Amino acid sequence: MTNSGVDHELSDKADEAAVWLAANWFKAERPLVPFLRKRFGLSAAEAVESMRESARMRGLTNGKP
Repeated sequence: MTNSGVDHELSDKADEAAVWLAANWFKAERPLVPFLRKRFGLSAAEAVESMRESARMRGLTNGKP
């Protein structure tokens, strides 16, 4: 696996989803949780964590949990 720049412990699928969402957020279907679950085979919790990580990668968070 290559380093995607994700520094949290995510599953490979959730990591892939976070990277994809960071680059393609504008074309992801809404609502995001069902879309990410279907596209990447994630649980609801993994989808939410992928969304958080994607926002962090795009600089949209202040780094607080």
